[in-house]
Amino acid sequence: MKRINRGDNQTFSVFEVAFRPFFLLAGISSLYYMIIWTAYYSFQLNLNFQSISPTMWHAHEMLFGYTAAVIAGFLLTVEKYWLGVEINKKFLLVSLLTLWVLARVFLSVPLFSGFSYIFGAVIDCLFFIVLAIRVLYPILSAKAWDKTVLAAHLAIIAASNVIFYLGLFGIIPNGQRLGVYAALYVVISIILLMGRRMTPIFIRNALMEFKFEPKNHRVVDILSILFFILFFILELFFNSGKFVLIIAGILAVLYSLRLYGWYSNKILDKPLLWVMFAAYSWIVVGFALIFLSQFFNIPAVLSVHSFTYGGIGLMTIGFMSRVILGHTGRNVFDPPNIVFWIFAILLTGAVVRVFLPLIDMSNYRVWIGASQLLWIVSFLIFAALFFPMLLRPALEKKS
Repeated sequence: MKRINRGDNQTFSVFEVAFRPFFLLAGISSLYYMIIWTAYYSFQLNLNFQSISPTMWHAHEMLFGYTAAVIAGFLLTVEKYWLGVEINKKFLLVSLLTLWVLARVFLSVPLFSGFSYIFGAVIDCLFFIVLAIRVLYPILSAKAWDKTVLAAHLAIIAASNVIFYLGLFGIIPNGQRLGVYAALYVVISIILLMGRRMTPIFIRNALMEFKFEPKNHRVVDILSILFFILFFILELFFNSGKFVLIIAGILAVLYSLRLYGWYSNKILDKPLLWVMFAAYSWIVVGFALIFLSQFFNIPAVLSVHSFTYGGIGLMTIGFMSRVILGHTGRNVFDPPNIVFWIFAILLTGAVVRVFLPLIDMSNYRVWIGASQLLWIVSFLIFAALFFPMLLRPALEKKS
């Protein structure tokens, strides 16, 4: 990791690296959106959902708000390490942050008033377009053609956002669902691709003393990409029925094989490793539930929350924790003990949200309320631990 030596007269700024402000906003938004959703769903808070369904608002803001902030903070931070190119322009970063904040504000105001969603929609779409261009520019400058896939993912998310709003305003039939699910599967794709690239490296580095070498198989890599693309197209654009379910089952098997090649019992002693392994496992569970739904009465919402609460939730909080610790001069191999509980509480919430309804659907609202509370508690502890690190200079490197 590179370190920036500051002179005595050089002041610290939270805007010096993208992960600081974006992860702050991600942590705040994760709490805000879940508290709002809990207040509405579990405590019947009266909110104005005349123009949009409650579930669509919740899904959109968790994906295009919270998750997007994590992705932006991560990609804009690691680009100089991956590409050797650094765009040190605070104006660009502050502009992106401003767009993100304004979009979130103008998409929340209508919940408490008759204010139109049009202002938030325009700003939100502009944020994703600017972000995609901002990520693509250094990739093209460095001629790192293999990284263009990341920019392509962001471009699809940006297009999905436009489709969502065109559906919201009645221009594209079923546009809201199409936009949300397209973005969901693209985010899952980012997790799968980044997990394939980085998880084995993290495991190898952390378990170096045990000489453990995570294994990847080229056949699994190729087949998983092909079947995921097929799943994405057929699930979103064609009514393929059982064919999609079978593909989901194949993906569950392929990703299980990948996890098997990465597994070591020693992972369980490293919270920053097992949280990523667990997040990846929840994606496997999501595809498995889709496949099994042809044989059992499994509501689609459970596979969705296996992807979102389990997969996206655990992966984003795990990645943020690792990046914050590593980029503020702390030891990622020996994180504070409380990190274990942050991850364990969120993991428990995923189990409650996905598995308990399979056992007892009669208490469905109880399980949802419990999982909401566990999410909030996990992110409150995350904020208490990591926000001070984000708001202060990095620790000096020990000699």
